[in-house]
Amino acid sequence: MKTRFLASSILMAGFASVAAAQETKPIVIGAAIAQTGFIAAYDADPAKAAEMAVTEINQAGGVLGRPLKLIYADTKSEIPQGAVAAMEVLDQGADILIVTGDFDFGGTAARTANSQGKVAIAPFAADPKFGVEGIGPYAFSFSTASDTVGTVLAEFATTKGWKTAYALTQTTIQYDMSVSAAFQARFKEQNGDAALVGVDTFTMDDASIATHITRIKALNPQPDVLLLSTLTPSGPGALRQLRAAGLTMPILSGEDMDGDYWLESVPDLSNFYFAAMGSIFGDDPRPDVKKFIDDFTALHGNHPSTAHTLTGYSVIQAIKVAAERAGSIESDAIKAEFEKFKDEPLLVGPTSFDEKTHINFTRPMVIMQVQGGKHSVVELRTPEKIPGR
Repeated sequence: MKTRFLASSILMAGFASVAAAQETKPIVIGAAIAQTGFIAAYDADPAKAAEMAVTEINQAGGVLGRPLKLIYADTKSEIPQGAVAAMEVLDQGADILIVTGDFDFGGTAARTANSQGKVAIAPFAADPKFGVEGIGPYAFSFSTASDTVGTVLAEFATTKGWKTAYALTQTTIQYDMSVSAAFQARFKEQNGDAALVGVDTFTMDDASIATHITRIKALNPQPDVLLLSTLTPSGPGALRQLRAAGLTMPILSGEDMDGDYWLESVPDLSNFYFAAMGSIFGDDPRPDVKKFIDDFTALHGNHPSTAHTLTGYSVIQAIKVAAERAGSIESDAIKAEFEKFKDEPLLVGPTSFDEKTHINFTRPMVIMQVQGGKHSVVELRTPEKIPGR
């Protein structure tokens, strides 16, 4: 009897040990993002922010009694490499994926995750197709939609009294095209079809936009405002050429022109405005955003490169909220909880999803200005009416 009792006790202790080990096994978040190449400039700081959130959560006891663990695979800023990077972290046991914040550059990794039934999160992919429509049911973006960015820019321009506009759009990525389309639609809604006096496009490979500038300068009268929907590194070059050609009208851009890492290439830039998720320059009107920027700067020795960084922290916040409400880290459980979010108070702003919409449309955005080479907040603006919604 004693032998049987002892064996039973050992067996029970073994089961308890296995259960405890399972409970403390890390929740693995696989980041299939760009660590090299030109997209790395966008992915790097959101990843640092995610690491900050992971550290804070683990110090407070983790999620469901388990620590969070981030692992990485480099997409090398190459669209096809996204699928390879996704499989790499999945093979290492990733429970959830974080992918590059762009429909094009993050899409391949997200589709790979969806094919495996895993939730894929793009911290700042702003094209509305990143989600159920263009990726799959397990894809979510914690960005504010590009439609919102274009709308906010158009409504800001109208409140400034700018009645005519010219749209110059870089067609390299879907985001810039979507921002421009929303801007054009909303600006015409507010000011009439004739208010849009010209549209033109260019690509990342166009070192010169001289012909585009010639067409703008030929307009009489000149447009009140110019939308330059573009990204770095070609965006600063376009700005420099526009100003060198004597075009001094206000220029508007989306989030891809956030940050000051490129500003020295356009000396003494003025009359330039862009929409962003927040100000990285210590003057955001929201105390929690300002505190995060201060904490990030203290930890890393510099402010974030762009306000996209806020979404990296928010993704980890959201995973914790969803997992604890569901009592599980399983993909279907996380997906179901995400789809119940209604103005969830995350760092990046109130966040809402439903079964059909896996991106946010109604968050406020800051309008930033650059005057004399210096950034500052103009206002915090919520879209009034998004075209088509």
